[in-house]
Amino acid sequence: MSTLDTPRVRTAPAPAPVRKVTAEEILRGTQGFTRIQNAGGMGALLVTSFRLALTPPFSWWKGAIVDGSLMLRRCIMPLLVSSSVFVVGFGFFVLGGITEVLGASDREGGAVIIGLLREMAIWLTGMIFAGVAGSAIAADLGARKVREELDALSVLGVDKTRVLVVPKVMAATLICPVLGFVSILGIEVVNFALAPSQFGWSPGVLFASSLGSLTAPDIWGALIRYLIIGAMVGVVGCYKGLTCDAGTEGVGRAVNQTIVITFFGVWMLDAFFNLAYLSLFPEAQVSFKG
Repeated sequence: MSTLDTPRVRTAPAPAPVRKVTAEEILRGTQGFTRIQNAGGMGALLVTSFRLALTPPFSWWKGAIVDGSLMLRRCIMPLLVSSSVFVVGFGFFVLGGITEVLGASDREGGAVIIGLLREMAIWLTGMIFAGVAGSAIAADLGARKVREELDALSVLGVDKTRVLVVPKVMAATLICPVLGFVSILGIEVVNFALAPSQFGWSPGVLFASSLGSLTAPDIWGALIRYLIIGAMVGVVGCYKGLTCDAGTEGVGRAVNQTIVITFFGVWMLDAFFNLAYLSLFPEAQVSFKG
């Protein structure tokens, strides 16, 4: 019998090894996992930015001056206009009307200064700063990524976090309180100019009411919130700009996500901070003094 007549024995293929799917692989790609991953990345970027800012060499201050001046010039006019319109509607028609009905229109100045430091000025500054400065930071870094400038810096061995991120984060952290207190000053100027003629009492009454209702915890609380909002806007804008998808659509989505996240962060900060503040300082609930 020749070898050609020998029947061939076909063997079954070996079964493929079964690979276990981990929980991380199941969760990866879901919206919840992505959001948690983004939150962790923002937190890590915040810690890294402030660590580099406090570690020599302190070369970030030059870039922070340039970025801070741009943020100040872009935000100050929209903030002053919004604050003036808001104090006319809220201070005169709402608080002024309530105090006039109660027969205590001379306390309008104290009510306005309390509303400024606890709610109105914080919220207005946070919204405008997040919408203007936050979007500009995300767009700037996103455009650099699209043009492959970030990859070029990595090839050259330049730390992009120290060169690009730290100046923007520090500028946002330091400029936000400046804008906030400028907004408070502008609102008080408008109130001093219009309220006495509106309610029929002298500016000295307004000054005494405002000064009597002003407390040191209110000022320090406003400063702390401004610093937190500035750092949050800077970190979120930088993170979204560095991690955006390629193309103009990716940059646009990063800017949109920056605005949404920072808006939500400002609202949550106002709510929880005021709750903690009034719990720690119960005497601050006395709104009309002097």
